[in-house]
Amino acid sequence: MGLNDAGSAWKRPWPTIEVSTIRLFDSAWTYLEPNKGLWTFEHLDQDVGEAEKRHQDLDLVLSFTPPWASARPTETGNGRTNGARAEPTDPKDWENYIRTVAKRYKGRVHTYELWNEPNLKSTYTGDIPQLVTLCRIAYQTLKQVDPTITVVSPSLAHNNASAAYLQSFLEQGGVKTFDVLGYHFYDNLSSPIIHPENIVGTTAALRRILTAAGASEKPIWNTESGYYIASAPEAKFHYSHYPAGVRVIGQFDAVQAIGRAYVLGWAGGLERFYWYAWGEPAYALVDDGGDTAKKATQAYALVRKWLVGSRYLDVHRSDTGLWVVRLEDPQRKIKLIVWTEAHPQDYVAPPELHLTQSQDLVSQTHPLDTGKVIAGPIPQLLF
Repeated sequence: MGLNDAGSAWKRPWPTIEVSTIRLFDSAWTYLEPNKGLWTFEHLDQDVGEAEKRHQDLDLVLSFTPPWASARPTETGNGRTNGARAEPTDPKDWENYIRTVAKRYKGRVHTYELWNEPNLKSTYTGDIPQLVTLCRIAYQTLKQVDPTITVVSPSLAHNNASAAYLQSFLEQGGVKTFDVLGYHFYDNLSSPIIHPENIVGTTAALRRILTAAGASEKPIWNTESGYYIASAPEAKFHYSHYPAGVRVIGQFDAVQAIGRAYVLGWAGGLERFYWYAWGEPAYALVDDGGDTAKKATQAYALVRKWLVGSRYLDVHRSDTGLWVVRLEDPQRKIKLIVWTEAHPQDYVAPPELHLTQSQDLVSQTHPLDTGKVIAGPIPQLLF
């Protein structure tokens, strides 16, 4: 279970809750080498140091071309430096960037990701063959520096064309340029209803695409997904600059979304899941730069305790939208996680499991005298 964090250059707070891995953007080329040969590692060094103190793995995103190296240096950067969305004119400059970062953090950073949402023109304006070339150079260079590095593919943004883009990328040689498939599961971001159960079908579709490309063994990571989450009532600063037309969910909707998405991502076989994001105001799990917790903050920490260290057994969905996930804790005790997609329903746990308590993601614990619980949209752990 991981988190996205923009990093110290963006003056974002470092997560204060326990988290295993953090995905960062301070590693973007345009910020590290703003002029050829002039490197600025101050913020990234700070990030790496913070992660080391907390024994956290970092996923550094390698992307965004500086103007001096860009094939289209005057192209607007969409919030970044001009030219950042373009491929570099000289691939050797890209190779030097990759090698410089990897050598600097050899033995300290073990995970690198290639570009970010290249299927969107807002982040990449080159074509797929050029992307494959960049990924091939990066993969070879990273493995030369440290063969143990894990290389994550360019993480596509979920949309109607993302499957076709991924297939084309793999078929044109991209399949040999990564160890892990990264993907952004924003398939429920602006829906009229919360339905994180979409993650099951999306994961299965990605697995089919990998299998067809002869890469069925490659793991899948959700490197970004989240929701626009309203500020908590007790927040000192209430964020209001959301994009027009999006749905902003409240505190209890966020609890539902986090719990159900993480449980089903785990059940569906995702090896990592980076929530977006810790301190980004529109999506944040926390308010006031990390000073004020939301219900979502508590839910994230609690579902982590439920899942990390346990073993997934199976999942079942009834015709009425009742979900039951079975897991085994480190002491080999069987537990259940239950919820419904819509209306509350009665659920009776199998008596042979001897489950005596339930806990929901707002941290309320109740006895299970008869093994019966009212399952609702917020997941409950029966133990």
